[in-house]
Amino acid sequence: MATAEKLLSLEEFLAWEKAQAERYEYVAGSIYAMAGMSDEHNQLSTNLVTACAMHLAPPCRVRAEGLKVQIGATFLYPDAMILCSPPLFFNARRDTILNPTVVFEILSESTEAFDRGEKFRRYRSLSSLKAIIFVSQDRILVECWSRKDDAWQAQEWETLSEIMEIEALGLQVPLAQIYDGLEFLG
Repeated sequence: MATAEKLLSLEEFLAWEKAQAERYEYVAGSIYAMAGMSDEHNQLSTNLVTACAMHLAPPCRVRAEGLKVQIGATFLYPDAMILCSPPLFFNARRDTILNPTVVFEILSESTEAFDRGEKFRRYRSLSSLKAIIFVSQDRILVECWSRKDDAWQAQEWETLSEIMEIEALGLQVPLAQIYDGLEFLG
């Protein structure tokens, strides 16, 4: 993930980003270009949103990628998110959510270190967040970090016969649905 040469204030970033064709994440003044999306990433994203939508119970709703999450002076783009309460927006910007319940990050070679490092650290500071889910795109592996009594605990699933569970939401999604159609499986 490449960082921009110039540091921008929060207001400068928001104005600058509107004029950009690509998406960028903003972390305490530094700007990070979003990596391009592979076919595997796109398929996983589609499968994940579809499967979660099928298995979620109201009031929870899934959101596809493209919406930012604001955390202090940071704006991040998760690959998908779940909201279980009405969305709160940053400064009435309907593209920037303040209160996700779950965020999903689809890992690639170029983003994994940032996703598991800086993004993971910042996501954990969101009081609304109950789970952070990492989904590998080069092998079957889903990792769920759930908040339990102000501590984060991990659970992993590695076979198509397993079911990802986000206990706080009562959500269960078969890995076979998440990884459906991926060529590396065949």
